[in-house]
Order: sequence, then structure tokens, then C-alpha cells
Amino acid sequence: MENAEYLGDGPVLFSEESAGRFRVGFITLDNPSSLNALDLRMLYAIEQKLLEWRARDDIACLVLNATSEKAFCAGGDVKSLVNELKKEDNSAYGREYFAAEYFVDYFIHVYPKPILCWADGITMGGGIGIMNGASHRVVTERTVLAMPEIAIGFFADVGATYFFSRLPQRLGLFLGLTGARFDGFDAVAIRMADAWVRSEKKKSVFAELLRLDWAGDSRRDREILSRYLASLADANASPNSSLLKRLQEIETFMDKVSMDEIDEVLRKWEGKDAWMRSALQGYFAGSPTSAKAIFEEFKRGKNLPLKEAFLREWDMAVHFCDRSDFREGIRALLVDKDRRPLWNPPTLAQVRDEEIERFFLPPSAEPHLLRHKIDETGIG
Repeated sequence: MENAEYLGDGPVLFSEESAGRFRVGFITLDNPSSLNALDLRMLYAIEQKLLEWRARDDIACLVLNATSEKAFCAGGDVKSLVNELKKEDNSAYGREYFAAEYFVDYFIHVYPKPILCWADGITMGGGIGIMNGASHRVVTERTVLAMPEIAIGFFADVGATYFFSRLPQRLGLFLGLTGARFDGFDAVAIRMADAWVRSEKKKSVFAELLRLDWAGDSRRDREILSRYLASLADANASPNSSLLKRLQEIETFMDKVSMDEIDEVLRKWEGKDAWMRSALQGYFAGSPTSAKAIFEEFKRGKNLPLKEAFLREWDMAVHFCDRSDFREGIRALLVDKDRRPLWNPPTLAQVRDEEIERFFLPPSAEPHLLRHKIDETGIG
């Protein structure tokens, strides 16, 4: 593709292709060795290109994708993030990183032009963050999704306060508490994706995008792209969702007034469903502090507008960087890889209410970096 450029250690490829009177802009993640984990430089590069293409009348549509067949994006580069946080307790880096990540996520949600996200392969955490806000989200037979933050002592972020709260029958709370994996069929069924398309069609789909009769009008161009994807989508995607079949049981687990009650019912489960057993093991192995924070996140954020949800998540992320199980979770899973995190405290009963309350307070009198970025760029 023409006009391509690579960026440093965490490459993102940007290109433009002619589409008749207009052009289609491609943002391609190209760091397969890290499963396209998003570092700060990658986020800033994507931000700048989004701003540039927003202002250009000749750009009709954007495409998010990756060169790897294994992963679209496995999440944020949290290993590098924690390494920075350890440098003289550099909490400023965490503030900057999450302001950059959440800005890109939010910008994609409110972008004035259609964005097609081709989420092929592993799409987790921060990968869902950049996928979920796209106006048109495609998944494939290789797509594997999850929000596994509880496993690293963090919380379900990148806008999950908003989009998980809107899933049926408290499914979002379950996915946040367990980090359970689900596939492309499930994503379409619960409306976290718009079309299931076989991965082998990627090249032809992208080529056809350049032949669509783009109008240069956001509303009309979204409709054009929707009609095209509808012609490609596998009609059997939604009925094949195994997640939908478990919704009633999941709601029974989650329909409780406290995290302690949920914990009690999960620990009493004695079923034979292998997927459910794996999901619950994700919860049992996760941080008790994260579990209570996630429960409160969705309880308090159920009716938050999108922007306010992101702003609150930035507050939470800053507190998690300053004091939580986050660093220990990264050590156990990504650094030493012993998979034996020493959560503090180690049990749900020992997590103090005031410790959870702290996550929902403004972190300091310093400027709210995310709010500042949103206001400064005028994205609404």
C-alpha cells in the first residue's frame, strides 16, 4: 500500500488507497511478536492519524486490522507499563498511558467517518477497546475475545463500564469477573460484533472496499458499508453461539446484591460444563480486590454516558497504578510467569470497603489528562 510508514519498536503501518473520488485509510498493527500489544508510541501514532484523517474530506472510510493471523490485538502493553511504573514509582507514566489509550478508544466510538475493524485472531483487553467503538466490527473463525483484567489485578476497562453494562442478563459482569473467553459467533450474538466473515476473505473484502460507491457523507457511507457487510456475513453466526445457551445460568449467578453473595454461589457450583468450569477458575484465580472493584464499577456505572464512563475509568486506572494488585499480577503472569500471584489481601472477605471506595474518587488535584485531551481536540 502507498504512503506507508513504520514507527519504532511498536510498529503501526498507515496507508491510503484510492477508492474512486475518495480514499480509504488503513491502520495496520504490525508487531506480531507481542501479539500487537499497544504501547504508548503506537497509541500516539494512531491518535495523530485519526485526527489527520478526520479533517480530510477525501477520506471516506477507515480500516483497523493487523498483519498477524494469530492476533488482532492482545491488549495494552502492560508489561512495559509496569516496568515504567517501577522506575522511582513513576505514576505519571500510568496517567499518560491510560489517557492516551482511552482517548483513542473514545475517539473511535465517536469518529465522524465509518470505521471497519477486522478483528481476526486474539482480541482481548485493549484489543476490544479499539475494536468495540468501530462503527462496523468483523470477526472470523479465528477470533477469540476476553476481558481478562482480573487475572492481572486490574479492572475491566477500555470502555467496559459502558459496553459491558449494556449486555443482556448481567453477562458483562460475568465476563468481567471471570475473564471468560468467547468466540466470533458469541460476539455477533451479543452484538459486540456486526458480522462473522471467514478470515480467508480479508484480501477480497478490502479490495472491494475500494470499489464501493462512497458518498463522502458520514451517514450515507455508514449505510453503504453496512449493506456491503450484510452481503458477506455468515447467516449462521448468531444461532451457533454457545454463550447464549448459558445466559440463564449466568444471570442466576450474577443477579445478587453484593459481590460476597456472588462469590458464595460461584464457589458452590458443581456442574460438568467445561467452559463454565474454566470461566469460574478465572474468577477463583483472580484478584479479590479487582473482583470487588469490578462489581462496584458496573453497579455504579450502569447508566453512565460513554464519555463519563471513560473519564471514570481513567480515575480508576490511576488508582490501580498507584496502589493495587496490578503490579503483582503482571509479575506473576508476564514477568516471572510463575502464575502464583500473591494478592493483597488474599481473600474477598478481607477486602476493605474503603479500599474499594478509593478507586472511585478523583485521584488528585492534578489535571484530568483524559478530559483535557478530549476537550483540546474537540471530539465531544
